[in-house]
Amino acid sequence: MSDPNAPQDPNSAPQQPAGAPVPPASQPPAGAPVPPPAPQPPAYGAPAQPVPPQPAAPQQPAPPQYGAAPAAPAAPQYGQPYAPGPVQKSPILSILSLVGGIIGIVGAFFYFGGLFAIAAIVLGFIGRSREPQAKGFWLTGIILGFVAIVIEIIAIIVVVAVLASVSSSLNSY
Repeated sequence: MSDPNAPQDPNSAPQQPAGAPVPPASQPPAGAPVPPPAPQPPAYGAPAQPVPPQPAAPQQPAPPQYGAAPAAPAAPQYGQPYAPGPVQKSPILSILSLVGGIIGIVGAFFYFGGLFAIAAIVLGFIGRSREPQAKGFWLTGIILGFVAIVIEIIAIIVVVAVLASVSSSLNSY
């Protein structure tokens, strides 16, 4: 900082006190046209001026770059329907195998489940070769079919054993 009472060098630039306004660096020469002022936003509550619509330029897709991932297919334009996807067959044989296995398990306790269990196993193996996408259905049908046959065999063995013991006890009297 310099002393304000000290004599100043005539070659040095004058110093302005702090807080004084700085004049603009460049002013237009006298007589030059003055540019119009920047548009001000409308006052609070004033209606907004309508904006004219801008024409949309059609956009051309950019050519793919080397090594770039392939772009997703563009969505259809307005009025163009989507192309239908491939028709998938419903896994009828696999579903029938599953239903046959369930009925076979329940029916095994009432001595008619063996037929449904055999049907579930056969339909499950056919579904395995014709409908590989429905693995859960045909695999469950095959497993339930075999379980139903095992339950049916155990139920038949139990009934035969009970009837044999009752018959032997009746003959002893």
